[in-house]
This record gives sequence, structure tokens and C-alpha cells, in this order.
Amino acid sequence: MDKNRGGEGFYLSSPASFEVKSSGPLRVAEFDCHGCGAQSTLMDARCRKCVLGRLRVEEEVDQVILLGPITRVYCSRELSKLARRIAMAEQLALDRTLYSEKNEDKKSKRCVDERMSAVSEALDRILVDPHDLKPLDEALETARKRKECKGYGDENFRKLIGSIRATLRSVGVLKRLSPTNYDEVFVSREKPFFVEGVWHPPPRGAELVESYDLSDGRGKVRIYEQPGRPVLFYELKLPEFEMPLEYLRLLDEAFRMEIEEAPGHAKFAYSSRMYSFAEDWYNTLLHMLRGERAKISTTDLRRMASLMAGWLTYRVLEPLSHDDQITDVYIPAPPELQPISLEHEKWGKLETGIYLTTPALLGFGETLASRLGAAFDEVHPQLDAEIPELGMRLFLSRYPAIWSRSVEIAIRRRRSRPWTQPLFLQRGTLTPFASSVLGNVLRLGSSAFVIGEMGTAKTSQVETYIPEIGVQHRIVAFQDTEELHIEDFVQYGYKLANVRVFDPEHLERQVNAFLRGGASYWLITEVRAAEAVRAALGAAARQGSQPVVASFHARSKREMFDLIVHIMDLHEAAFKYIDFIVSTARFSTPKGTIRRIVEVAEVLKDWKEEPRYAELFVDDRKRDLLVSEKLLRGDKRLINRLNGSDLSKLDVVDVAKRVEFLPPQRGGSQVIPRLCKRLAIDEDEFLTAILAEARMKSDLLTLAKRSGNVEYLELPFVSTAYNAFFSSVKRNAPDYKRVMREWQAWLKKL
Repeated sequence: MDKNRGGEGFYLSSPASFEVKSSGPLRVAEFDCHGCGAQSTLMDARCRKCVLGRLRVEEEVDQVILLGPITRVYCSRELSKLARRIAMAEQLALDRTLYSEKNEDKKSKRCVDERMSAVSEALDRILVDPHDLKPLDEALETARKRKECKGYGDENFRKLIGSIRATLRSVGVLKRLSPTNYDEVFVSREKPFFVEGVWHPPPRGAELVESYDLSDGRGKVRIYEQPGRPVLFYELKLPEFEMPLEYLRLLDEAFRMEIEEAPGHAKFAYSSRMYSFAEDWYNTLLHMLRGERAKISTTDLRRMASLMAGWLTYRVLEPLSHDDQITDVYIPAPPELQPISLEHEKWGKLETGIYLTTPALLGFGETLASRLGAAFDEVHPQLDAEIPELGMRLFLSRYPAIWSRSVEIAIRRRRSRPWTQPLFLQRGTLTPFASSVLGNVLRLGSSAFVIGEMGTAKTSQVETYIPEIGVQHRIVAFQDTEELHIEDFVQYGYKLANVRVFDPEHLERQVNAFLRGGASYWLITEVRAAEAVRAALGAAARQGSQPVVASFHARSKREMFDLIVHIMDLHEAAFKYIDFIVSTARFSTPKGTIRRIVEVAEVLKDWKEEPRYAELFVDDRKRDLLVSEKLLRGDKRLINRLNGSDLSKLDVVDVAKRVEFLPPQRGGSQVIPRLCKRLAIDEDEFLTAILAEARMKSDLLTLAKRSGNVEYLELPFVSTAYNAFFSSVKRNAPDYKRVMREWQAWLKKL
């Protein structure tokens, strides 16, 4: 094996292979350091000689990557500039005319040769330790001591050394270099070899504002306030970045192990299968390669294989999928110049320090396309794709405007577990009383549209109505994107059919087909196109047996009416088939972004041309509270108490005697008297049922708060609690004193 000198007193066992690549708008120099005896860092003098030596003869590059079990990315162009300046200094050193005077005899020729050799050796040493320019001074001093050269070209030689020093110092970074700060000066970023992109830490001076764990022990999230910037910084702290070097070496060895052909059962087009196959494959390889490294346990090997499979299959989306507070992920073009940004449930828009690469994202898009049997290329530059196992929907755009060879990705992410009304109550989105009113009118067959801008949790709000409607009713969910947690609800006894809508024109045909399926509730998520609106309103018109709950993108009731009647050109009578409009909004606060229901309005039926409403609940922004408006009359102190979240001291029977529904002729609800007449019950009995349910939901909040256990608000327990409560209602109503006694007794058993 050839031995290449790597500086004073050391050798490289094998030179690193070298390649310059394009990554979007960047030129990247990539060194494969496998088999090299150096440490794959510029803190090692051997690596400096290798890297700077190769970069001398290349055009400037934007990044330098040293590939190994731990991959280092140097993000400063100053490294390439320094190498180019060293090359310029070497060109000066090779120019004999800069050493000699006009007449050159044999003696002076030897003198020039010796001086050229001294400068060349000095530059060789500077190539290894560019922070130290003393070798130039030593070359000058050596020449001065040689008596046979004395008096010949001394001035020229001093000028040459001065020119070389000035050439090197023209790279400003040289003034900051020391033997211990190469990684800092040239902006080194470390990562495990299987992690893509460049991962920057929070900026200096950033202050931590929140930290929480990812699900399944996947790592931690840290959110920082950045100095001088209004946008917060989002950092992922993942275990793979803390993995021992011995583990990474073993993984790297397994990754680079050559195989003749892929096993026939790999099925790489399906990412869920690809993940399980990759996990088993690497677990097997790691066991084979472990050998004498017995201190690496079998459990650790499985964990390593799982991490590896996650990155190979899903890239950075896999760890991000473990953060239930992320609603959207944006990967802008070009990803090398703009970091990933996120929409956070609490903190709104966040920046990250994660910069990905165009080639990797293009490859990822092509893999997703093959899974769908679609294309993602120059002819088909856009792709809609889903990764249901991660709860994500992606829209990829290839070669977006300006950046001719890049890719941009927008990702919607759903929560890993179903939303429930108690979870929204905990977040202050609405109150137990408002939730109970909505739950009761929906269970009795009313239709409701949830409206709001993007990111106001409209679809999540629709999902929460599944437990409110209850296990006794059949529900048909029409959705174009896998956003509802159908399997979770089915697991807990809900009668739920999942109908995928791939084209708005198909929705009306599917709605008509399900008319023959018997009475059911219809959930329609994200009603956008005119065809979808027509189908949804047509379904609402049949609400005698088919109540509809739908989400609709509109900022206000007025905008919704204009879109339906004036823009989509549907008859205004269609609007009357909607019973309730639930308006949502989000607000930025010093403590983060909050999402609220800001109005619950009933669409009245006795109007022409311009719609009329009964605003049952409205937003009190100063108190950040949803308060009843045109719903109740009576004791104002009691009504104010009903607007709160703690109803633990509420005697529901007594309250129902002291307040009553506001009558329609005074601007109150028209639906509620109609429902009571249909059920042949008094309005005070219906109000008592609503108050009892509100008290039940308040008790769940209190239980979760007192115990510190949010599981009491998640679907499994909420379903159990609702079943216990409504079973008691069915047995004992209208004796709600007994209902509440049984409910309290059930809670005490927990």
C-alpha cells in the first residue's frame, strides 16, 4: 500500500476519495474518509493536508463534507478560499523570476533553487497548519544565513515572502485561526452518517422557552427565543446524535456491506414494508458483524436497526412525526439555502436549523411516486402523496419558480391520536357548557359546518364530534385526505365507515349511494370545490335522517354565504339547510398560538336574500372566553358561572329552574324549541340534560388536572366515561339528580 506523507512525522494509511458534486445551487466537495487513518476532522492535521491539498486545484466550493461513521459538514466557503490562496501562494513560489536578478550564473542558480525549495517546504507545512505562518519567517531566516547567497536577490526574496504572506492573509479567516478552533471557524456540523442535510444548533444567546419529550422516547424538543428575531427556533435532540462511536462504526459497516442483489420480498415501493424490511435486515447484519463487540446488547442492536430504517425510509419526517404539537412542515426551495420551518400548535411559525439537499428530496419524491404508481419528473412536476403510517400528507413541487433545479414540499400532519372535546376544553378552545349544547343538538339530528382559516383546527374539531354523536349512531366519514383516526374510533366501538373521496365530483355520487344505507351521520372534511359544497348541502337538505357535520374554508359567516351563493352560484335556500355554523380562529399571544371557537351561530330559516342568525355563543376576547349570548335568560350570575370551565359546584337541577332558553321571538334559538317539540319534552328538561353533560365534562377536566394525567382526556377514557354517563341518562332521565349521583359514584371508583 502506498504511503502518503501527511506532514511532519505522520502518514495517511489511505488517501480519502474525493468528488465535487452539485447540490441545488451549491457546489459541494465530498471526501470519503473510510479507510483513512485520520479522524475525519480539520482538528486533525492529516485531514487538513488532505482537504486543503485537494481543494487547491478546484474552483471554489460552498461546503466540504467528510464522510465517515460520523459525517462532518464544513459550511463556510472560507475553507475553499483558503485552499485557493495557498495555491496562489504556491504559484508565486514557483515563479523563478521573482527570486533572481537579471544575471544568473551557476552560483546564483543554486541559490534560487535552494530558496525555492525552502519556500516550497514552508508552504507544505502551512498547508498542514495554515494558522501558523512562521515557516515563511524560517525560510527567510535560513536564506539569510547562507553565506554563498548573501548579497544575491535578498531584496527580491524578502518581497516574495511578503507577497506570499499578504496573499495568505487576504483570507480574513486566517487571522482567527488557532490550533484548536478549525471546526468552529469553518462552521463544522456533525451528524451520524445516515442523517441527511446540515443540522445547525440554536444561535448564540438563544433562550430556552419550552422543552418536552417526543412520543415513544424518540428524543426531545427544545424551543428557543432568538436574539433579534421575532420567530422562535425549534431544535430536535435525537438519541442518534448521542450514539457512541463504536455503535456508529458498526452501523456504518453494515450500511456499506456489499450484497449481490436485493431479496425478492423487500417490496421497497411500499414504505411501510420497506421500513419493516430494513429494520429486520439491519438487525440481522448488525448481529452478524457484532463479533467480539459483545458489550453491544441485543436490545441496542434492535434500536440501532430501527433508527437506521426510519431514516432510510422516511428521512427527517420520521422524528418529526413524533411531535404531536406540529401541524405543518414546510421545506422551501432550495433546501440548501432555506431551513425547514414548522407550524406549531402552541408557538405558531417556527424556524429550525435543518437544511436538506435537493438530490435527497428529489429521490424521496420519486420513491413516494413509485409507491403510488405515479410519476414525479419534468413532465409531472407536482405530486400529492400520503404517508398514513406517519399521519402526513405531502405536496411536492419540482423545479419551482426561480430555482430551476430544486424541490419544495408542504406537509400537513395530523395528531397521532384522535382529538376529543375534553382535549379542546383543556386548551380553552371552548367551554363545557358550549360543548354540551353542541353535542346535544348534534345528537338530535342537527347539521353543523365548522368554518375558519387554514390552521384553525377545523378538521380536528369535526373529529371531536364523533364521540359526541356517540356509539349508538352510525357515522359515515367522507374525506379526501386520511385525517380522521378511523381505526381508533372503530376500536372503541364507534360505528364508523370511511369513504375516501379522490375527486369532488365523485362526492355527490357517493353521497347518493349511501342514502340507501339507512339513517346515519355524515362527516365531510374540507369542503372546497363547488361540487363538494353542492353534495354537502344536498346531504344537509336530507337531514331528516342524514345530519351533516362538515368543515368549510371561510373566514366568516358572511364569506361562507358569499362563496356558496354568489361565487359557487347555488340557490340561497341551500344555505338554510345548515343549522349551526361554528366559527374558529387562532390568535398569537406571548405564550404562543391559541385556537378558539369564536362563535356558535344558528342559521335562522325566516329570511330572504340576506341570512339571519341567532348568535348563541360569542367570543369575549378580553377574557379569552366563549360566552353565551342569545341562548339563556334568567339569573345573570348563574349564566356567568356557566361560561367557566369549573362547574364542580353546579346543581344542575337547581340551575335549570333559575335560567331558561331565550325564546325565538326575543332572538333566541329556533332549533331548540323544535327539537323539544319533536321529543315531546319540556325545554327545562332539555336544559337540565345539557347542564348535566356540561358538569360531566367539567368533572373530566378536574380529574385530569388534579391527577396530572392527560390520559383522562384522550379517546380511550373519554369513550368509557361517556358510555358510563349516557347509560345512566338512558336509565334514569329525567331524574338527573340520580344521574349525577351515579356519575359521581363512578368517578370515585377510579
